[in-house]
Amino acid sequence: MLEVLERPGSRTEVLADLGELAAFAFLRRGGTPGADRHFHAAHVDAFVVLEGELEILTAGDSLTLAPGDAVAVPPGVVHGFNNLPPGPVRLLNMHAPTRRIVEYLRRQYAGRPTDPADYDQHPPDEAPGGEPVVALAGAGERFERDNRVVTIRFELPQLSLVEIEFDASFEVPPHEHDDHADSFYVADGAVEFALGEESVVLHSGEFFAAPPGTRHGFRSADGRPARVLNVHAPDAGFADSIRSQ
Repeated sequence: MLEVLERPGSRTEVLADLGELAAFAFLRRGGTPGADRHFHAAHVDAFVVLEGELEILTAGDSLTLAPGDAVAVPPGVVHGFNNLPPGPVRLLNMHAPTRRIVEYLRRQYAGRPTDPADYDQHPPDEAPGGEPVVALAGAGERFERDNRVVTIRFELPQLSLVEIEFDASFEVPPHEHDDHADSFYVADGAVEFALGEESVVLHSGEFFAAPPGTRHGFRSADGRPARVLNVHAPDAGFADSIRSQ
């Protein structure tokens, strides 16, 4: 059952809570306060804007992301975010590895006291430095195959994001990974995912996560093209495997 956290102006769906990856769908009213500048010492924080505009705060500046834009923040890099008015913003947020971020959000939404340092959140003046990795919509390493287009949106050791557009003839047969979680956000279309001995059909806006050691695969569910955002946590050489195909 999908876990939903709510408070005035903000709704958060917990899509995945694995040791390797925590994933959330945020829906925030325009102008709702986001997160002040901070940094994570031991995990990556990443955002994909699905609707509206998101202001990403950096150490000394800010940038505005539009639908389809993505940003990955490596450990040690200062960041924060705000939802820009007038409209709402909807985004996919991922943390890899998890570092108890789901517990942190539960406590925040419940109004319970938290010590951010317990959840790998630290003040910006202690940050080692660095810059976020920005991937604007349509940008990335693009590989065209007979029945699919694969684009590496960003690649960090802890997390990689790959966009896959495919037609009805494309299928990834059931397989498993021992060293990372393999997850998918359905961006367009209907996708049938195999999970162990069962299967499930997911549609645009839904999320699928296969923990390490879980047998999984996917294909178009209705004979039409589809598009997914494929998340590997950690990357474990996946981006390089695409380049070598």
